Formats: sequence, structure tokens, C-alpha cells
Amino acid sequence: MELEGLRGLAALMVVASHYVHAFYPSLATGNMGFQHMTYEDNIYGTPLTLAFAGTFAVAIFFVLSGFVLTIGFFQTKKIDIIKKLASKRYLRLMLPALASIFLCLVLMKLNIASIDSAASLAHSKWLADAWQFDGGFFEALLHGTIGIFIEGASPYNNVLWTMTTEFAGSFLVFGFIFFFAQSRYRWLGYAMLACLTFNTWYIAFVIGMVIADLYSSGLLERVRNRFFTIPALLVGVFLGTYPAHSKGTIYSALEFGFLKGHVSFSILYLALGASLVVLAVILGRYVKSALSRPRISVLGRYTFALYLTHLSVLYVFTTGVFINLQQHLGYNKAVVVSTLLSVPILLMVTRLFEKYVDAPAIRFAKVCADIYEGKEEIRLRERWDYIKEEMQFKWVLFQGRVASVLNPSAEDKME
Repeated sequence: MELEGLRGLAALMVVASHYVHAFYPSLATGNMGFQHMTYEDNIYGTPLTLAFAGTFAVAIFFVLSGFVLTIGFFQTKKIDIIKKLASKRYLRLMLPALASIFLCLVLMKLNIASIDSAASLAHSKWLADAWQFDGGFFEALLHGTIGIFIEGASPYNNVLWTMTTEFAGSFLVFGFIFFFAQSRYRWLGYAMLACLTFNTWYIAFVIGMVIADLYSSGLLERVRNRFFTIPALLVGVFLGTYPAHSKGTIYSALEFGFLKGHVSFSILYLALGASLVVLAVILGRYVKSALSRPRISVLGRYTFALYLTHLSVLYVFTTGVFINLQQHLGYNKAVVVSTLLSVPILLMVTRLFEKYVDAPAIRFAKVCADIYEGKEEIRLRERWDYIKEEMQFKWVLFQGRVASVLNPSAEDKME
């Protein structure tokens, strides 16, 4: 439960980072040429940026994936768990991502976004680059089913750059588990894999897998105390807020001269920071208790939906409201109000996407995995009849609700 809470908070960090990129680009890039607040230069390059450290949040996602995808095997030693996870991984990632691409395509074709005007006022190149192309149905279909897993970028939905790493990283740990995890030399294998993936985001998956192994073996129990977890959390947050450009910040001291040109300090420190945070959450009693609270842990259920849909709300609703309010309220007040008004829209879109896209995608991927493993027969006609009946029932229920709103009863009118 605590890891679900951490995943949910990381998703909120990603959302916040994109709103900062859109309206306060100086806070995101360190280029103070167009500041909208006088204290932006005092925040950039400090741990105060944690609330909108989006890339750090992505690093946390990667470490969590390495952990969650392998912990079942390490606890049971059943290789069938890995086989089942591998068999449904593509559909589990692809179907929601494809749906988000079509959502973006529809909004692009409606031409209702105010991206260009908002980007001009904000001096945000990141926002100005959004949706600057003509997409089509078949192009979007090909991109959503194949392209996002090999291109490492998406012009439709910017957050899908992570799909290439997420997919390949998943099968990296699956492959290692399948061939080496039951070997007594696996720790040598971990070391070799870490060397091969060093300087790439795949190192985060490797670290997550190692944490799962150590946790399952009980070795981490020896450091389960506040004298480890609290420093680990603080150091993890400090490393995780390593900025895009560290020159002139407190982080410049971490860039050792002999490593420059050979090491991506951003990947290195963010992956290490994310790993320390995950360790602190797993081992820290108070942190674990806080993140396990129902109101926080429930965020994990909606993480992928929020991650995939929030840019559509930002590009269309938030920028539109901002443009209309800016001339009346001024820049900063317009940003605050438009962002606050976007919250219920984000909640509604996220909830609908999770219910009608993400959750069905999980179930469909599971069914396909069961069919592949021979655990379930293909009964397409029965399934289609069931789906059709369920859709008809929901449609009748929806019509009834609409009718009750448009034509309230006399008793309702009296009340």
C-alpha cells in the first residue's frame, strides 16, 4: 500500500512539473531571462523544487517497476509469475497509451487549445512545441501500437517518452530473472548488468530488482531503523532535486571534474535519489504508515490514468481559462485561478479514464495472458454478448438519469 501511495505522489509531481514548464519555465530550466516571480532564482537549484521534480518522479517510477515486477518471484521462487507478467506487459502499457494518443488527436482536430497564445505570454518553449504537427488516425494508431516503444518520444502525448524505457526495462529484468535469478552467481550478474546499464535509465530498473532481492531475503531488515531511513529519505530528496543545469547551484559541487563528459550526472543522481526514497518508504515505519493511509494509497490506482491524461487538460482547458483571465487578473493570479479550476477537470478525466480505459486494459491483458498460458479458453461470442448486455444496461441507466434531470417528478418539484 505504501508503494501505491508513493507512486501516486510521484504522479502528482509529474503534473506539477508540467504546469511549471508551461507557466514558469525559468523554474524548470534555470534560464532566468523571463521570470514571472521575483524569487524564482532563489528556488531553482535547491531541494525546494521537490514538489515539481517531474524527472525525479519518473526515476521513482522506474525503480518501483524494477521492484514490483520482480518481488513476486523473489518471495515465491516461481518463474511462472515472471512469465505471466511478461505475457501481459505489452497490452497493459499499450492500450491505455494508445487511448491517450487518440484523446490528444481528437482535441488537436477540434482546434480548441490555446497553446500558442499561452506559450507566448509565458515565454515557454516547452509549451510552444506542443501539438505543432498534423496527425492522422492511421499515423496515431501506428505510433500508439509500435512507435512509442521504439522512438522514445511522442508528439501526441509528451509523457509517452517513458514507454520505450518502461517496456525495455521491464523485459530487461524479466530476462535476468528468467536466466540468472536462481543462480548462486546472480550477484555477479547484478554487478555486470549495472555496469552495462550505467549512464542510462535502465540502471533504475536494475537497482529496483536488487532491492526486491534484498528485501525478500530479509537482509534489509538489519537496517530497518530511523537512523538509516530518515537520512536515506533526506539524501534521496536532495539528490532527486538535482537540476537540469547545475552551474551556479549547490549541486555543482557534485559534478566531479574527472567524470565530466563520461557520466550523465542527472541520470546518476536521480536514479540514486529515487532508490534511496524507495528504500526509506519500504523500511521507514513512519513514512510507510503515512503513505499507507487510504486517502494517499488510493492515488496509486489512478496513477497511470492521471499520468496519461493531464497534458490534454493542461493544453486545452488550463491554457484556455488562463488566456481569458490573464487580461483581467494579471499573469500570476490567472495562473493560480486557472490551475485551481483545472483540478476538478483533472479529477473527472482521470477517474473516467481509469474506469473505462485503464482498468479494462488491465483485465483484457490478464485474459490474454491466461489464454496464452492455456488457462482460459477463447469464448469470444460469450464475452461479446456479456459486454453488449452490460453496455445496453448502462445506456438505459444513463437515459433514466438524464430523463430524471430534464423531467423531474412533481414530488421532486414540491421539495
